[in-house]
Amino acid sequence: MKMKSKFFGLNAKLALAVLAVGAMFTGCYDSENGDVTKPYVAPDPVYTVSGTVTDALTGDVIETARVTVSDSKGDLEWKAGTYSVQVNSSGSKTVTVEAEGYDKVTRDITIAPLEKGQASTTVVNVALTKTGAININNVKVSVGDSKAAAIPKVLKPEGEEFKGLDLTADENEAVFVRNFKVVVGAVTDPEDIEEAFAGAPSGLIDYAKSYLGALIGMFGKAQQIEVPYTISIPPYQCVEDVTITYNIVETLYTFEYKGDIYNVSVKGVRTYTFSTNFVPNHNFSHTHGHGHGENGALNAGGGILTSEM
Repeated sequence: MKMKSKFFGLNAKLALAVLAVGAMFTGCYDSENGDVTKPYVAPDPVYTVSGTVTDALTGDVIETARVTVSDSKGDLEWKAGTYSVQVNSSGSKTVTVEAEGYDKVTRDITIAPLEKGQASTTVVNVALTKTGAININNVKVSVGDSKAAAIPKVLKPEGEEFKGLDLTADENEAVFVRNFKVVVGAVTDPEDIEEAFAGAPSGLIDYAKSYLGALIGMFGKAQQIEVPYTISIPPYQCVEDVTITYNIVETLYTFEYKGDIYNVSVKGVRTYTFSTNFVPNHNFSHTHGHGHGENGALNAGGGILTSEM
């Protein structure tokens, strides 16, 4: 009985020791008390299809148009004459645009895959032609070479164009939403179209504008729209810059009508992509406290960065 009692006592001591060690490790990983930095996981990429729907001849916005995108995620939204809808993934998609009294337009697009933390918008601008309004016979259209140019636009916290990027994170990930102005639409000058079709019958010019408008949208209607971009900042990092990269595609089209040939080079915004660069923030601190916004995200009006050195 004595040995059993000693053995039991030893087991009890061991059990208490194990509990003490377990409590110690539990305390070390008590994220509620901020003892340990939470692991940062960049958010999944966001893919959006957006654009305008206009009348091919008048340029008027057709907000009654029905736009459907395969693999769409959520409802279609209209804002300032521009539609937008998110899709679930990258890859091949089909965009269908319909409106009462207009010919239906179907476009096949390919969305390039992104890294985590990035967001891209594929621009699909469509100019619809009224049913039976244009009837040009014997028009042959051929598509020539295309060339693409990636044009980056870098916005920094200290820049005059965008001062709302003085964003930083402490020991936890910080999430901010910022609105950026981007250019959408065809960037070809309407005068270039008129020059390319100098001397052509007016009906042929209307047909060309309708044909090309169904591909890239109404000419001369490129405009700036405001779009949100969610910036997820890793712990102990701050925003160095946000880059908006425009993918501009220029394509040569040839229209042949009754032996006459008309060549026109058309430029349009194919996609624009957001990406963010970060740098360590150990040399900076907020000059004042920052509250928490929606869903626990840091307030989008957060503090100004100042050097501690």
